[in-house]
Parts: sequence; structure tokens; C-alpha cells
Amino acid sequence: MSRPLYGIDSGGSTTSIRAWSGEHWTAPSVNPSSVGKSASASSIRAVFERIRRHAQGLGLPPAVWLASASLDPAAPAREVTRLAAAARSAGLRGDLVISNDITPLVLDAPAGAGHVVAVCGTGSGFAGTDGSSPPCRIGGCEYLASDEGSAFDLGLRGLRAAVRALDGRGAGTALTVLFASHAGAGVPALARELAQTSFPKAAVAALAPLVVRAWQEGDGVAAGVVADAIRELTLGVSAARETAGLPPGWRLSATGGVMTGSPEFFRCFAVAAARLGAGTVRLLVDPATAILAAVTQFTADGPLTLTDSRVGDGVWHIDLTADKESRELQRISR
Repeated sequence: MSRPLYGIDSGGSTTSIRAWSGEHWTAPSVNPSSVGKSASASSIRAVFERIRRHAQGLGLPPAVWLASASLDPAAPAREVTRLAAAARSAGLRGDLVISNDITPLVLDAPAGAGHVVAVCGTGSGFAGTDGSSPPCRIGGCEYLASDEGSAFDLGLRGLRAAVRALDGRGAGTALTVLFASHAGAGVPALARELAQTSFPKAAVAALAPLVVRAWQEGDGVAAGVVADAIRELTLGVSAARETAGLPPGWRLSATGGVMTGSPEFFRCFAVAAARLGAGTVRLLVDPATAILAAVTQFTADGPLTLTDSRVGDGVWHIDLTADKESRELQRISR
């Protein structure tokens, strides 16, 4: 009997779970920066409870890899402790691997190959490795300090452009009509409502498809917003490539809702990235599948062991069979 394995992609708007048996389901975001601490706690507990029920009665403890942008690689202990406590509270027993959202995607390439990953979803972030060293991470500091080129960035730039157009401070744009139709209210009212939202990241990011639509329909203002986003994404890729010291011919993987939601946006990004020396540029449609592949790589019917040098020290392995939390934290290995 195969050991039950799960890959969890915790995005800014949605959590996606892939099971070894082929099932797939989604849940609300578990990122506190997107939904707040209370909603995050409720969502992650529900995810772990469903995995526990799904794996129940199979005879072998599950192994779960949770990849989340909520994990700060520079100071991970608090978030690791929170997520591990949620798993235990949900009754989950087995192996739990916790990492940032990009590391398992870096592993979705042959060892020894230079690889850069660009995530462009609700937020954005980048990582690069020479194929044998731990990944260097670029960006990923949440929407006040980074997330350039992301859905949040597209939505915010588009909203400001629409307000400027109405004020006469900027060129006219179809975004004013598209945003008003989306909100059922004028753009100024939409802007004020979003400003009073406790956690506006996902709501602002929800405007991004309208910006992309306006661009595809020939709106000049939206075209400028999209061009700026692609420029920022290319800068992130360039920084990851340079920090990892990659020669020409490296592999680039792009993922996230903006990339998967608009083939034309991805094509424009791929053309710009190819100029940086990328040998191949591919679209990673389902990160949860790549995360499942990562946990599959490191486990069998026996104990899970993180053996790939590209993992680095930003990945945490918790043995959920420990009797007490103090013992559990002592068992965390990186």
C-alpha cells in the first residue's frame, strides 16, 4: 500500500491541495496577510482535518508538504510553530514539511540544472539555484514592500490609473467602466471601500483580470500597466539569475494565477525573459502537483528524509507523532 502523500500550495487567494491518489480540492487562503489571523487559523485547521479524514484507515501515516508565502525564511519559527500546532490540533499525525512557496518549485527540475522560478499570482516572488546550492530568494516581502508585477500590483496600478483618468490627471481608460461594472459602484467608491478593508490584498488582486482584459482589448493605459508589471517581473528574474550565478541556458519556470490566467501575458513575459539568457521558459500550471512531487521524492513507506542539497535551511520537517509540543519542536530539522 502506498503511503498517503499531499502537496499544499498556499496562495494569497486560494489554497490548493493535491493528494497522491489523484484527488484535488481547494480551500480559502491560509495566509494571514491576505485574510487575517482568525480566518487563516480556521482555514488551515480545516485543510489539515480534511487530510486527516482522507488518509484515515490506510494504515500508514501521511506525509504532507505545505508551501506558503506566509513563511518568512529569515524568521520562520513563529509561523512554523503556528502551522505545526494547527496540524496537531486537527488530529493529524505523520510527517509535516513546511517551507516558503517557492522552494519546492525550484526542485521541479533536474538536479545540476540552473533554475529560476518566478511566481506571479496574488503576490510575486522569485528564486534561483545553480542546481546544487540552496535557492536564493528575491522579493516575497508582502505587498507593502514587494509583490511587484503581481495581481495585487496590477490591480493597484489599474485602480490608480482609473482614478487619475476620472480626475483629469491621466489619460482616459476603459478601466473606469470595467471597475465600476465589477464593483457595482463608481471607481471612487470602490477605492474608498477597498481602503477600509482590513485585508485588501485579495480584493485588489481581483481587479487584475480586468486590467489584463482591457490591455488585450487595446486600452493604452492598461497596456502601460501591464508593460510595467512585465518589466518588474523580468527584473526579479534577472536578480535571481545573477544572485545564483547562472550562465546562459538556464531553465525558467513561471507560475501563478496571472501567468496561467492569460496566455498572452505569459508569452510577453517569456519573450522578455528569453532575452536574459534563459534556455527554456515553461509555464508551471499547477504548483500543488509540483509540491506533491517534491514530497514524493523524499519519502517512501519509511521515514521522510530531505536529502537534496537544493532544499537548504528554509524547509522544516516536523514529526507530528511526537507526544508533546516541546518534543515536537526539538524534532524540527532543516
